[in-house]
Amino acid sequence: MDVNQLNTWIETEEGKQWLDSQKSGLVNKRDELLEALKQSTAKLAEQDQRSAAAEALVKEERAALTTALVDGELVRLLKSANVFEAVVPATVALLKESHAIQIKANGPNRKASGTVKGADGTESELGLADIVSAWCRTPEAKQVIRNGNTGGGALPGNVITGSLFTPDLKNISGQSLAKMSDAEFQSARNAALLNAKEG
Repeated sequence: MDVNQLNTWIETEEGKQWLDSQKSGLVNKRDELLEALKQSTAKLAEQDQRSAAAEALVKEERAALTTALVDGELVRLLKSANVFEAVVPATVALLKESHAIQIKANGPNRKASGTVKGADGTESELGLADIVSAWCRTPEAKQVIRNGNTGGGALPGNVITGSLFTPDLKNISGQSLAKMSDAEFQSARNAALLNAKEG
């Protein structure tokens, strides 16, 4: 049967029935594959949702871990060092930022540490207690550490007018900001944050 005969035969009733019988198998296979693809797509979407939910949960757990291991421990250490309570939150934020404090895992154990730059410019990794201890020896820290003569948690007057409690960053000129050391700028920033919280 040549091509012309085949084309003529396909137009007959018998040819159409044969062609339909061949098509139906292909159509059924196509529908089967489309349904399998649809189910696979639905499973992938479900897995993506589960993955996103698991990732969100991991972020929440990391945040909780940071709060427990870093923030809570820094607060405890600062209070133990007799830092005035009013400046503890700002000091925690300052230490976390300036020392790039992170939590590192060693199997099931977790340890918080940060980097400290030495006088020679080299960086070393220290635990939170050592970071707070080093910070307590700075001039900035000495302004906010309660000595034996100060009662309660109130800040002495000279601290309020000192560099740590600059009233507001917007009251400082651009030239003054540019001339500030990193420590002075951090002090002014912390004071502005503290004033914003209290105001």
